[in-house]
Amino acid sequence: MFQALEKSLENRVILPGTDLYEEKRKVWNGAFDKHPGAIISCETEDDVVKAVNFAQEKDLHIAVRGGGHHIGGFATCDGGVLIDLSNMKSVVVDEERMVAVVEGGATLADIDAETQKYGLATPTGTVSETGIAGLALSGGLGYLRGKYGLTCDNLVGAHVVTTDGQLLSVSQTEHEDLFWAIRGGGGNFGIVTKFEFQLYQVGPEVLALDVIYDQKDAKQILQKAQSYIATAPDEVSFNITMAELPPAPFLPEFLHHKKVVMVGGMYAGDPEVGKACIKPLQELAAPIVDQTGVIPYVALQKKLDAMVPTQIPVYGTSLYFASLEEEMINTLLEKLESAPAPTSLVQLWGLSGQMNQVPVQDTAFSNRDSSFVLLLDLMDMGFGQEVCEQWVNSVYDVLFPFSNKGASYLNGIGENEQAVKKTLAENYERLLICKKKYDPNNRLRHNHNISPK
Repeated sequence: MFQALEKSLENRVILPGTDLYEEKRKVWNGAFDKHPGAIISCETEDDVVKAVNFAQEKDLHIAVRGGGHHIGGFATCDGGVLIDLSNMKSVVVDEERMVAVVEGGATLADIDAETQKYGLATPTGTVSETGIAGLALSGGLGYLRGKYGLTCDNLVGAHVVTTDGQLLSVSQTEHEDLFWAIRGGGGNFGIVTKFEFQLYQVGPEVLALDVIYDQKDAKQILQKAQSYIATAPDEVSFNITMAELPPAPFLPEFLHHKKVVMVGGMYAGDPEVGKACIKPLQELAAPIVDQTGVIPYVALQKKLDAMVPTQIPVYGTSLYFASLEEEMINTLLEKLESAPAPTSLVQLWGLSGQMNQVPVQDTAFSNRDSSFVLLLDLMDMGFGQEVCEQWVNSVYDVLFPFSNKGASYLNGIGENEQAVKKTLAENYERLLICKKKYDPNNRLRHNHNISPK
């Protein structure tokens, strides 16, 4: 079936039965072990167009790999065509326009490495190995969210290959409906081969918050954090993580197997001004360790990479909260005690500032009125899928009544039809119109899917 395509793409079609196929079919989340009919390793936009036209001609569904880092394993499929953009990772800074032109296979590390040469950055995420495409299409929460908004808020233009093989340039003045949809509606509408992101003066060094507290103080920490965020400066973005620390050689022995609350974040401005602004976050309880200080921005962006190792099965979920009510906090902490493994990561990210000041209808990203988002991951170190999924789902179920309209951060939750509709909320029907227009046959279904049927 793939012989003609192999010839036109100069042998960049990777078929089952080779070591390269076995390598390329893998994604970050080891819970997903899928076998595409073929993997097409694209190097140009024309390659993507050819791959899409082939899928259209043969009536095949399409998965798209940028960084392959989604909790839902969306960057692969069984059967069908996997369009792999990982060789398309060019990043070019246009200083005059203050824009980064980024190919669809670039990672956050690729972007930071290039933009920081100019002392510039665009809001991305917090794990440098993440692909920019998946992150941006469903939002993009990172340390610049308070000051400059989400990744999708800073998208000023893009190239999109639609499922009928058209290469479209989209912006506020070209194919405005598609440009609107890809800023929060996920990978439902086309394959984005090129992004243009707004840049800002950030770095090369920034004030990074890094405090470790004892988990016995978790309730007090969460309550004080809720009070803080009500008046937090836009320059401050912070994440709270509850975890049991591993017996890792880079940690002092007294922290091995210690249950802790880690508070990390950044001040997006003059570090000297920022020290007073973040001080309350250093005093949420009695710190065990406080390594807050000025570090390179690129170092901050890579700081969490070790917490998300590749090829381990991970089960995760997410919910937004308008506020952290006492009953919700109590319920969450009780569920933590029942975790089947010491390998859970429970994160509550503070949401404030610019990301919540964008009108809901301006982008497809709908949730602009929450103060925290829960991101819960459980790494399966041999406990089994059923046990892990059951616990993760039980956390989602008991916290759902406390959530903000049942919405989830779509970059932090696996396949969940209810979550898609609740999250896209008032924008869902408009997105459905776009889906029917640009992907009526639902070829792009390996995502948080908006079904056209």
